[in-house]
Amino acid sequence: MEYLLTETGKADLRALLREQSLYAFDFDGTLAKIVREHHAARLSRPIRLRLEALTTHVPTAIISGRSVEDLRSRVGTAVSHLIGNHGSEGPHTSPEERQHVREISAGWLQSIDERFQDELTRSGVVVEDKSYSFSLHYRTADRRDEARALIARIIADLSPPPRIVLGKSVFNVMPPAAWHKGTALLEYMRRLDCRRAFYAGDDETDEDVFALRDPSILTVRIGKKKGSAACYFLNKQAEMAEVLRLLVETDDPNRRL
Repeated sequence: MEYLLTETGKADLRALLREQSLYAFDFDGTLAKIVREHHAARLSRPIRLRLEALTTHVPTAIISGRSVEDLRSRVGTAVSHLIGNHGSEGPHTSPEERQHVREISAGWLQSIDERFQDELTRSGVVVEDKSYSFSLHYRTADRRDEARALIARIIADLSPPPRIVLGKSVFNVMPPAAWHKGTALLEYMRRLDCRRAFYAGDDETDEDVFALRDPSILTVRIGKKKGSAACYFLNKQAEMAEVLRLLVETDDPNRRL
């Protein structure tokens, strides 16, 4: 991994603007700061303004673990394409696919409510129902080890066995056949006739994109991490505002409008 805000990294960003490229971002920890209360995450004013400017010039997308409805309440019209539930929610999925995934997730949640509700309340673990998947948050739990142990028991009880992707103080629980961020990004590149793409994310859910190792996709991880498959890294989330500024304010005369 190399640091993005070098002359080499900036040159690679400018190269994207010379071709029809898709610009896609994770939300939490990438466009918005990680906050203690999950529902309190918001775009800063500089990032919102630069996203709005970017989306008037090039195809843009957010691919998030949040639901599309949740994203829309936080982003509004700042971004052209909103893809939720780690890639499994959006117009790229068929009604049959969405119904199948939704039924599995609903069955899991009913089982959890019947078997673990009292323990969840005592532990401080919060269940977030996102219709096509759900998340188990333990950021506010006082006894984090006990919270993680409870989550492990809950996951082991689920049938069919789910796909688990770890985040920052959260377990993301998805039906095994659901789309992921990598497959969703590739599909949107195809739909929007984009030969190249930019993708930025900050945790394990984004490794589904990084692990594609597709030379046509410039990948950026927020926070350098050994073993990540991302091409570049940024030191902190606040640097995303500078990346957006570079994309928006570039003086490249070949920019595709």
